[in-house]
Amino acid sequence: MVTDIIFDLGGVLLDLNMPGVGIACKRLGIDPELFFVKADADNTSTVCQGVSASKAITDYQVGKMTSEEFLTLVVSQCAEGIGREDVIEAWNACIGPLPTERLDMIKALRRKGYRTHLLSNTNDLHWEEIKRRFFMADGYTCNDLFDKVFVSHEMQLAKPSPEIYRQAVLETGAQAGECFFIDDAEINVEAAIQEGLQGAWLDVNKPDALHSILEAFL
Repeated sequence: MVTDIIFDLGGVLLDLNMPGVGIACKRLGIDPELFFVKADADNTSTVCQGVSASKAITDYQVGKMTSEEFLTLVVSQCAEGIGREDVIEAWNACIGPLPTERLDMIKALRRKGYRTHLLSNTNDLHWEEIKRRFFMADGYTCNDLFDKVFVSHEMQLAKPSPEIYRQAVLETGAQAGECFFIDDAEINVEAAIQEGLQGAWLDVNKPDALHSILEAFL
């Protein structure tokens, strides 16, 4: 029986503006592959939809780099005259809307007795901006929505590492088989299932995908 539902953030709850990243990178005068490159055998830390972070971003999202170190690195690659605030604006360009109906779904699940959690590969700058925009008012704070929040830069682990699922399950207090995990990257769902969780892949191209998954599996 499922008692705990674990949501990915980007691509599942939060819509991502990937084209915005390319536009922002052009403004900075840098190659978009500095921010996002295709995964390979040495770099499988998935951000979304089969896209993987470059080495610097992988380090940043598991807490091996501070925000200041990351910004200094990116600024050093940018066109002349680009500063820290320009990079922050471009970096946050991938953050799209977070529809309130998805947050309402979570609140409805909690009213039914499910424990709900967040498990995201993210970083300090993105997480602070997302909290500021979406999780600080109108009954949609993290405490109102999630029993536990697991973010990679604080855990110093990233999906699809087996250890991140083990640690998350341990902290929920549930058994792995009682946890239902939803992610938009198949590699992350497969890794969770390998650790004994139940899971479902969310196809971001399908309308009402999250609602359909919750209806079908719960």
